This record gives sequence, C-alpha cells and structure tokens, in this order.
Amino acid sequence: MALEVKLDYDRGVPIYRQIFEAVVSALATGALDRGEQLPTIHELAARLEVNPNTVARAYRELEQDGYIAGKRGVGTFPAEAGDAPAPSAADRDHVLRGIFERAWAEAARHRIGLSELRAYFRKAQP
Repeated sequence: MALEVKLDYDRGVPIYRQIFEAVVSALATGALDRGEQLPTIHELAARLEVNPNTVARAYRELEQDGYIAGKRGVGTFPAEAGDAPAPSAADRDHVLRGIFERAWAEAARHRIGLSELRAYFRKAQP
C-alpha cells in the first residue's frame, strides 16, 4: 500500500509532525508494510506540495526514533521491529499527552464532553 498523508493546516500541528504521525500510524495499523519502501523526500514533498526540508525533518526524526532506516543507494524503509528502542517513560507520556490533546480537541469541536469521551474510550477497549 502507498503511504497516505493527509495534512490539516488548521490543526495547529507543524506539517513535519503530521508527516511523522502519519508514518507512525501507518506502521502501527499495518497500512505500511515492514518491507515497503517509503517515498523519497522529494516524491513526498511534491505529492504534499510542501518544502522538501519539511519532509526531511520528519524522516530525520522518524529515523532518530527508530521507526525508519535509510539504506544508502536503495531508499528508506520501516525499521525492523527489533531495531526500535523501547520508548522511555517520558517519551510514552509525551505521546499519550499528544493523543489525548488531539482527541480532546476533536471532541470539543463536535461538542462532545470529557465524560462522554472517557466513557467511549472505556467501552471501546479491545
């Protein structure tokens, strides 16, 4: 499958971070297979109509965090599952805070209260 990135300029989240989140989400959901090559920086920048430096920053952070790995002369691929370091407690807290803030902001836009959001998350647990 091709990597799908949908940018929301009104979200208040930097574009490079939205690209980062899209790749992480695609890996987590299986929309991006472990052996599947990511688009080049210039391909993705052209497709999204953003500056290549923006995509390069997202890819650099994805590589630093162990999600992707560049292979010189070949391309950029998802890192092997065992290659990614376990996130620290601070990193996990940061990620969870971001998830919560995005969910809360989206719920507020639709006039959904915090108690209803909590109840839904409890009910939707796998």
